[in-house]
Amino acid sequence: MYLISILILSSCQVADVQNGTEKKDNFPQKAIVYKIDTPWKITFEAGKRGPKTPVVWSQLKDWMDSENDSIKYFSGQAVYETTFTLEKLPQKSLYIDLGNVMVMAKVTLNGHYVGGVWINPYRLNVTDYLREGENKLEITVVNNWQNRLIGDQRLPEDQRLTWTTINPWKADSSLQSSGLLGPVEIQFFDY
Repeated sequence: MYLISILILSSCQVADVQNGTEKKDNFPQKAIVYKIDTPWKITFEAGKRGPKTPVVWSQLKDWMDSENDSIKYFSGQAVYETTFTLEKLPQKSLYIDLGNVMVMAKVTLNGHYVGGVWINPYRLNVTDYLREGENKLEITVVNNWQNRLIGDQRLPEDQRLTWTTINPWKADSSLQSSGLLGPVEIQFFDY
């Protein structure tokens, strides 16, 4: 009788019990080629009460944690730009992983549109777009309007930018995470 027993361990490892093979991860392990920690220039969409000029952040952070109300209560799209240098490219399929994004993002690398992401994992194949040396990365992030509705509740009615027939949020409601939260990494997977 031909019987193969597979034991699936809670840590997502698989072992062939009958053949006594070693435990092996059930999912490929990522290898980080480069962690993008260069400064980010962020340009907020005009006409949406965001900052009028681009801001530069040395590290990524949540818009809701900003001390600047024009960022904290911003709703719309913002473009994150940075450059980074790769000394050497591994001869493997390479991916950009945006870490966490609230809510959606589009990625352009070295002038080429790579794709969009809206669910986890926020990861795209960039093998054909990366190059040795300097790389220019542009990530356009869009959030929803919850924080703008909350921020507008703090303003006199004639200064509010948004309105809705039913607004469940008040001036003291909790804000929603927004923006590119990261970490942003170039990765490959060891199969």
